[in-house]
Amino acid sequence: MWTIPFLLCAALVAVSAWHVRGTFLSLRGPSAPADLPARNLSLYDAAYLRGGASHAAVTALAAMRLEGRLILSRSGMVTVTDATPRNAVEAAVVDAAGSTRQRALRDLSRGVRAAEAIHAIGARLIDEGLIPRSSGPHHLRRLAKSRALHGWTLVTTCVVGVVTVPLATATGTGGVPSLLAFLLLLALGAVPMIRYRDPAPDRAGKAGRERLVSLRGDASWQPCDVGLDAGTTAALKPFALGSTDRVPGLAEDEVRALLDAFRTDPRSARRPAPAASATAVGVGLASAGYVGGMNTPAGGSDGGGTGGGHDGGHSGCGGCGGGCGGCGCGG
Repeated sequence: MWTIPFLLCAALVAVSAWHVRGTFLSLRGPSAPADLPARNLSLYDAAYLRGGASHAAVTALAAMRLEGRLILSRSGMVTVTDATPRNAVEAAVVDAAGSTRQRALRDLSRGVRAAEAIHAIGARLIDEGLIPRSSGPHHLRRLAKSRALHGWTLVTTCVVGVVTVPLATATGTGGVPSLLAFLLLLALGAVPMIRYRDPAPDRAGKAGRERLVSLRGDASWQPCDVGLDAGTTAALKPFALGSTDRVPGLAEDEVRALLDAFRTDPRSARRPAPAASATAVGVGLASAGYVGGMNTPAGGSDGGGTGGGHDGGHSGCGGCGGGCGGCGCGG
């Protein structure tokens, strides 16, 4: 009879699948207490929930570009024209640009992604329970071993099915039912292999996704101040929340260039190009491909990119007052 080997295989698959599930759940540490007060999220907090460190960094560069404090040329060169950051994330951009204040976008993205200010946003969201707390490499190795064991269980089930189904067909004891049963078992057994993979370290959890959805549907949401002009914040809200990939005031190819650069795996990115000279900075300011299309919100700088239109209240991280809990200033 084919039912006995089938039931044995089903038991093995169920036990190994349960073990994979338990190992995967153990990767997540305890969530933040449920009674924590809901803090008003900053623009960068929302962007981090939407797409992790990369999306938060792209939002910062887009903000600087909107206010004329950064130029992105068609050749992929970024020039910082105002070295006074409005928050800690912008400070990371300025530092990544180097002493010449000019760097290739792909090289700049590596430095910004590794900045402490970006990681501080994720750490704060983890503490608030909006992003699950990940475990260390030891637990990831345990998950890999559990998945490998479950994979061998599926291989064993496949081998047993290859032997049992022809025998059941030859003896007339249920060839078609046995085939369908083994195929269904293999399909169900493959679900844990697909679902319980290595989790992304900065992926929003259920609470974070629910918060993001609520912000998308809340037209009255005012992000916690990160030192940006009100017009810049309003223009970037839909982009930060992931409602659109467009930013009013920026060309689509500019936004696409930013997204592509920060979505590239930093380990596979090309080697850094030589730093531009001080002379190249001056040439880049005059000949950058996007200078002519610059859009400046009210109160921002002009196309020259000096940032002079901002008042002194935006210097450094002063834009993040005590009421916003440190939002974009790295906590």
